Amino acid sequence: MKNPLDHRAQPAMQGDRRPGSAPGLLIAPEDSPAPRLDVLISGDGEWEYFPSVSLKTLKEKKDHLKEGQWIWLDVNGLGDAKLIAEIGVLFGLHRLALEDVMNLHQHPNTTSYDDVLFTVLQVPTLMEEELDFEQVGLFLGQAFLVSFQAEAISQLRGVVERFEKGGRRLLQSQVDYLFYVALDLLVDQSFPVLDFYDEAAEQLEGGLLEEGSGHGRSSEIHNLRREIMILRRILLNQSLVPDQLIRLHQDWLAQDTIPYFRDVKDHAMRALGIVDQLRDTSTALFDLQRAVSSDNLNEIIKVLTIISTVFIPLTFIAGIYGMNFSPVASKFNMPELDWKYGYPFVWLLMLMIGTAMVYFFWNLGWIGRGPRKK
Repeated sequence: MKNPLDHRAQPAMQGDRRPGSAPGLLIAPEDSPAPRLDVLISGDGEWEYFPSVSLKTLKEKKDHLKEGQWIWLDVNGLGDAKLIAEIGVLFGLHRLALEDVMNLHQHPNTTSYDDVLFTVLQVPTLMEEELDFEQVGLFLGQAFLVSFQAEAISQLRGVVERFEKGGRRLLQSQVDYLFYVALDLLVDQSFPVLDFYDEAAEQLEGGLLEEGSGHGRSSEIHNLRREIMILRRILLNQSLVPDQLIRLHQDWLAQDTIPYFRDVKDHAMRALGIVDQLRDTSTALFDLQRAVSSDNLNEIIKVLTIISTVFIPLTFIAGIYGMNFSPVASKFNMPELDWKYGYPFVWLLMLMIGTAMVYFFWNLGWIGRGPRKK
């Protein structure tokens, strides 16, 4: 699991990046694929989508934008630092912001670089039912939106699908509304992950109650709580991003787009509320696990105590007849040894005492489902 806010999960140095390196140094993340450039151009109620274009084609598309049109570049993969730098030059992106794009352990935040807003988010995902995060960097300019993702599969595919379905609001709006749509989609990605952990918590609770034992569940509960706490730290920082956008908004942003940022804030706060409930649930699971383990231990101790109690009088009787005092020396010395029914009598006596004690405990409700009496 990659925890973008945990310094222990971060490498001491990334590629050739060393302490004291020059600011703005771009180092490609390890295992990140070569960038794939997907371009969407919209404006005046029309749109065109060009998947997997070259840098040359991208420059041509950008240079031939008509008045009222805007361009969205979706970069999937950060394996070529030189290409990323050239994209930064083409769109006028600040070198420090590009450095943050290449470093995949950024806190979710928004920064203003002259006429460009830079927003970075950590999108929670599930990889084989384990929590993971994918960083998405968004650059919003007056007539462009550039998004960077380290993986080959785009987290913003849903935005293109909205265009394909003929979203009128998207076709009639400027690029700042597209930025809101992308932001809202990324924030909403946390809800399926939260549903997964909610279901996992319910299954753990049901398993504890059904099994009646907390053995073997401690590690599962600990891992669940740890991942929920990591997720909460991410969502807490993410919930601050819409407020930052409202405070840092540029003059060229349409005023009717600002309320949509508040809508993103509502979604982020709702996700944060759910993860807070999950945190409380995970804490309650620890208490339940301890209670179930304690009840199970008490049941074991009770059974052992009952067995010991039943055998105490039997051991007493056996001890008496094991003293071996000869009846020849005195008529008071264990006369039962000369009685032909002595041995069966002792067995019958011990059986009667044991049966009576078991019935007594059953009648108290300590054994089986006997009637419970005060």
